[in-house]
Amino acid sequence: MLKHGLKAYMQPDEYLKLCNRSSNPKKKGLILSNSIGVVDSDYYGNPDNDGHIMFAYYNIKDEDVEIKKGECIGQAIFEKFLVADDDQAEGERLGGFGSTNK
Repeated sequence: MLKHGLKAYMQPDEYLKLCNRSSNPKKKGLILSNSIGVVDSDYYGNPDNDGHIMFAYYNIKDEDVEIKKGECIGQAIFEKFLVADDDQAEGERLGGFGSTNK
C-alpha cells in the first residue's frame, strides 16, 4: 500500500478511478493488486483514514522496488456514473479500504 497524501473531493455522482502507469509492470514490476482502484465520493471525508488515497501495488519481480518522492506511479481519472431508475439505496455510507464502517 503506497500512501502519498493525495486527497480528492468529488461530486456525489462522480468517482475517481486509480490506474497503473503502463510502464510500471515492465520497468518496476508493479501491478495494482485490484487491477483498478475505485474511490467513491464519500471517501474524502472518511474519518478512518482522513481521505488519503492509496495505491495498492503488488511487486511481480524478485527484487525490491524503490519509489522516489515525486515519481509518477499512477494515474487518477475523474468519471461520472449513472444509477438505475429504480435505485432505492438508503442510508449514509462511509466506505473505503480498511474502513470499519459496514
